[in-house]
Amino acid sequence: MDIIKNINLDLDWKNVKTVYRREFANYFNTPIGYIFLGIFAILVNFLFFFITRFFDRGYSLQGMFDMLKLIYLAFIPVITMRLWAEERRSGTVELLLTLPYSEVELILGKYLSALVFLGLSLATTLFLPILAFYVGAPDFMVLIGSYLGAWLSGSAYIAMGLYISWLTRDQITAFLLSFLACLFIYLLGYQPVLQFFGPMKELLGFLSVSWHSDSLSAGLLDTRDLLYYLSFSALFLYLNKVSIQKFRRGH
Repeated sequence: MDIIKNINLDLDWKNVKTVYRREFANYFNTPIGYIFLGIFAILVNFLFFFITRFFDRGYSLQGMFDMLKLIYLAFIPVITMRLWAEERRSGTVELLLTLPYSEVELILGKYLSALVFLGLSLATTLFLPILAFYVGAPDFMVLIGSYLGAWLSGSAYIAMGLYISWLTRDQITAFLLSFLACLFIYLLGYQPVLQFFGPMKELLGFLSVSWHSDSLSAGLLDTRDLLYYLSFSALFLYLNKVSIQKFRRGH
């Protein structure tokens, strides 16, 4: 109950919106944001045809979503590494924390900016399902479930990456730590790795982000998967809040 009370402290959505606008604009204040989107689109759209043999496999899009799991391992750390690390490096975090914003408002604003950027990135892949519907007849519910799983997986990784970004003042360090953390969570759902854990493999698999996205990709909307993503994201957002509170008390 104490955790729930802490999470509900001082939430003004106007403040969240202000932080969100600032952070989202930062992606495009330099060409970096456009470069990230371009690289993501090229990796997913063009490599998809060469690696998964789209036309030879009945116009299946499953290969694209399998590729996304691997691309996320580097892409999510890239879009989260600067969210706190740059503030701490430049010293603007002290100024930011003097503003009349609660920790939750600051965290949600940054978190939502990364979520929207992820949504834009996924939108660059819509050419592929449009093509699939033009040349074949993919299962619509499976497609919706796959995109939902991809977005929820990204949201979980973003929450973790945001927290890790707070832990360091260096963006490269934040990237490397986030990459390793994402890789660890991904490998928990990788069957060749799970085979080494015998009776523990089911539990470890359940803790993996990719394990739950596989369920959604099959067109199965299970509340347990939704609760997993919600709990995973909430845990790291809460840890971020606690860390900021400790920082404020120390200053």
